[in-house]
Amino acid sequence: MTNKTAAGREHHWDVLRAALMLLGVPYHVFMSYRAGQTWIVTSGEGGALYTWLAEIIHLFRMPVFFIVAGYFAALLLARRDAGDWLKGRMTRLGIPFLTCLLLLNPLMNFACELSVFVNAQDSWASFAHNSRTSGGYWVRHLWFIIVLLYFCAASACAVRIFPSLKQARLPRRVDGWLARHFLPVLLLVAIVVGLWEAVAVELFYMGGLATNIPQQILRLDEVIQYAPWFLIGLLVQRAPALRGSLYRLSLPVALIAAAATLASLLGMGRLGPMEGRFIATIAAVGIAQLTIAACKNFADRPHPLVDRMVDASFVIYLFHMPIIIGLVLVGKSVPLALDAKVMLILLASLAISWGAWEGVRRSRLLLFLFDGRAVARGAIPPSPARYRDRRRDPHPSLP
Repeated sequence: MTNKTAAGREHHWDVLRAALMLLGVPYHVFMSYRAGQTWIVTSGEGGALYTWLAEIIHLFRMPVFFIVAGYFAALLLARRDAGDWLKGRMTRLGIPFLTCLLLLNPLMNFACELSVFVNAQDSWASFAHNSRTSGGYWVRHLWFIIVLLYFCAASACAVRIFPSLKQARLPRRVDGWLARHFLPVLLLVAIVVGLWEAVAVELFYMGGLATNIPQQILRLDEVIQYAPWFLIGLLVQRAPALRGSLYRLSLPVALIAAAATLASLLGMGRLGPMEGRFIATIAAVGIAQLTIAACKNFADRPHPLVDRMVDASFVIYLFHMPIIIGLVLVGKSVPLALDAKVMLILLASLAISWGAWEGVRRSRLLLFLFDGRAVARGAIPPSPARYRDRRRDPHPSLP
């Protein structure tokens, strides 16, 4: 990486960050139409294709997102005061989190109840009960903001306590060795992270911690699950030679990723939680390398449309879930072939979410409330979702 690139905007990382967030739209549409599986909204129909598509997206989207988040944290902490940076993160992420928690998620939750119960009275009773008793009911797809703020706070505190970390780089000899042995290093990382995911997350559930405060509100299981990915992003940003190897497309990595992805999909419902998480992690590491390399090779340049997408992606993510839930609810009474219905809901969700962004960016107040900033320029990190009972499901997928 040249000094000019390092000091400027790294377009491929921006593109990847926005793409991961926008992938939340098809992911949650597909989640609504999985075959024989219930989600937060009841569509009453589904197909195996959408089960597989949802799982494929879920395998890599959030792991790669937290790699990107870790990368940007290391990049920006090297340029800015740690306290100022953390204050900015609290505003950019915290204000939209609270806004959506109070304004959007209750509407979404009531629509979910309407999809389950025949009459509005029963729907309201269930909505009121869950609102009083379940923290996860309020958080929903915003969980990643809680986890990301933990990681940002930990990173900023580490730099404050150990100032040398601000500009720290991996020793050149170590960096070079890792770059020269990239494939075995990547496999070792996949195995180590896979074992962590398999054991540490399961211990959380075995310890009886999957309760309202530690799991649904504080999201400590996701902290355990995604901390290694954030650390990978931090390390990659501080290791130029290793980053160069990461940016190269690799056929062996592609084959490993494809094999692990297929094994993970075929193991759905057959593997135990620990085995499922381990195999899913192998797939995620491989897909992460391929997506990062692809973005570097094919999207590392400025483009007006890409800049607009980056700018809009966070607000689109916040709005897309309530929109999808509403459209799925309406779709229950529309006699249309499943594939046509799914495609229409997907396109409509993207269009309406983009329209929401167009409205938000024209108002300073709305831009601050839903995007945490006063000027519509640049973007902030994405995010996403899982099942209610992830201890039994080795492929957790949104609440």
